[in-house]
Amino acid sequence: MIILFYRVPMPRVTDEYRSAKRDEIATAAMAAFRRKGFQATSMADIIAESGLSAGAIYGHYRSKSELVIDVASRVVGSRVGEVEALATTEAMPSPAHLVRVLMSGMLQDMGSASILVQLWGEAVTDPTIKRLAVGVIAQLHSVYSGYISLWHQREHGLSPAVADALGEEQTDIFVGSAQGYILQSALLKDFDSEAYLASIEKYLPR
Repeated sequence: MIILFYRVPMPRVTDEYRSAKRDEIATAAMAAFRRKGFQATSMADIIAESGLSAGAIYGHYRSKSELVIDVASRVVGSRVGEVEALATTEAMPSPAHLVRVLMSGMLQDMGSASILVQLWGEAVTDPTIKRLAVGVIAQLHSVYSGYISLWHQREHGLSPAVADALGEEQTDIFVGSAQGYILQSALLKDFDSEAYLASIEKYLPR
């Protein structure tokens, strides 16, 4: 009697599947961060939140820090996309309005400004998180300065060279205003977010 053995083909893991699984894990991590805060959330919490096995999680992310970096990149990427979309509109909002756009989107994704403050605290002692924080600031600085330059060219008729220089000068003011919003929102119980944003739109460079 001849016995034939057939090799059962292993299911092919596609890029789309891997991307979808990482999306699922990142969403679970964000939910856990919102509920417990960054520092108090462990990989075990994220595993429980996702409903996946530990092996499935660690097959995509080797550590919580790696997962945090991916989540933060997603959040910042969405905000950058929003700014780039506004830059294509015929009537560009003023640069001060971008602070409202950035804060609204980040808080919607993160759930609480305190998570961002915790990340900043971790960045002081964790080189990996510090690189993330520095990279986020650099990315926001780049997209903001580009937006400000284009806005000055359209709104005030400045040459690209002059507008670029002005964009570089003013960007730190706007980014610093966003950071101030985050810190005060996390620490002050009576923080009036609407008044803060209205003041930015009223007084920052136009």
